[in-house]
Amino acid sequence: MATQFELTKRMHSVEMISKMTRAMQLISSVKMRKSKRLLAEALPYSVHCVRTMERVLTLSPNLTSPYMHFRAKQKGDPWRLDVYILTGDQGFDGTYNADVVAAARRFLKTREQEIKKSGYAPEITLYLAGTRGRDELASDGYTIEKSFHYSFQEPHYGEAEQLAEEIFLDYQRRETDETHLIYSMMRTPVTSAPLYIRLLPADLEGLRLVIDIAVEDPDVRSALPEGFPGEPPSIPFDFPENVDTLMEYLFSTYLSGLVYGALVEAYAGEQTARMTSMDNASKNSGELLLELAGRRNRLRQNRITGELSEMTASVEAMRHFDATLQGRSQKEKSWQ
Repeated sequence: MATQFELTKRMHSVEMISKMTRAMQLISSVKMRKSKRLLAEALPYSVHCVRTMERVLTLSPNLTSPYMHFRAKQKGDPWRLDVYILTGDQGFDGTYNADVVAAARRFLKTREQEIKKSGYAPEITLYLAGTRGRDELASDGYTIEKSFHYSFQEPHYGEAEQLAEEIFLDYQRRETDETHLIYSMMRTPVTSAPLYIRLLPADLEGLRLVIDIAVEDPDVRSALPEGFPGEPPSIPFDFPENVDTLMEYLFSTYLSGLVYGALVEAYAGEQTARMTSMDNASKNSGELLLELAGRRNRLRQNRITGELSEMTASVEAMRHFDATLQGRSQKEKSWQ
């Protein structure tokens, strides 16, 4: 059984850990709110790009953009699938990274079966941002691009634009047939869940769903312009005869906005998960402190009770000794 000194020493350690978890919780809370503001700033831009592309497609019904449809291939041809997965670099975030990795495994298994069923030979390459999921997915036998190292900590638009440009160029050079992005998105102000979206060919329906989820977040909505997103403007506009050039520009800018929004969402989700995890750790620390304090108080009470018992026994022994001495003295007097 632990002594009172050992319990006191352990309580001091738990108190120090509790202070650290509270500090990390506050830091994650500040970072999460900052990321929500960044997302609110980027969201109108993404919505405008999507609406413009939809209007161009509506006004040009005969347009067959390679950025909107899968390329035609022969049965048995290789089908290259590139998947970008956003996991974190740090720990103390609960099941955040494990959930993203699990979602990636489910998607890869399903999509690989679909490609085989269509008669193509799947060639899957994973690009992992962050280090937490790299080893786990590598153990599953997937090909991971080792030269790709990217961290979405403190995301900036310039970095997102550079990453989107690399994705766009790979698709233009026909080095990939399909590109997906898997990341964690805020579902409520305090929870996030993994989400996968097809980047190329573009999935406008999926993008609209992502935008709707983001707009429902109170922190994001409070930072958006009044009335956003509202109805798309009905003002007519002219576009050049070379629609392909316009669509290429629109898709490039759309992709930059989408990747940046995903990076910010993933960053917010990680901070929210860490904030929740640290909050739970602080609560557990408080409960453990109460338990240790109770055990220490019981030990102290038992020690006090033992000392009182010893004192009482000593008093009783002294009384018995005095009574014995008095009895002997009276016998001695009687003999005399």
